[in-house]
Amino acid sequence: MKDLASKFTNILFASVMSLNFTTTERLQAGGCIQSVQNDVVRWSISKISSSSKASLSSFTCDEANLMNKMISDQISITTGRRRGEATICLSDQKEYPCKFIIGIINSEFDSTSALSEIYSFTPPKSSQLNETVERLFLKPSSLIQ
Repeated sequence: MKDLASKFTNILFASVMSLNFTTTERLQAGGCIQSVQNDVVRWSISKISSSSKASLSSFTCDEANLMNKMISDQISITTGRRRGEATICLSDQKEYPCKFIIGIINSEFDSTSALSEIYSFTPPKSSQLNETVERLFLKPSSLIQ
């Protein structure tokens, strides 16, 4: 019985240490926002930070370094979904529109209107009446004033 209790204690200790490591890693990843140097990405992040419609998503320092290498004129912003949450995505590739998740849209707002309001963009009116809303793609380099 004592042997079983010892094994249980070891498993419990390992689980707590693993949880601590994951939490620390996540906290450190949030700090990588400061290492973003690309002006368009920094502007995009600042728009999310100052909005009440979304919150910033944490990302790793490796992701921040990859964002720094993107060409500003090729960057687009759109929305996506991850685990039931509406996300704000950043990419420099048309075929991969959600390369980086930089924000989470608050659940009480719809994605298109939240994205339009966060980035002060008025989407063009559709010439046809559609029941579904088209995915909105923004070019931040053209929105920066």
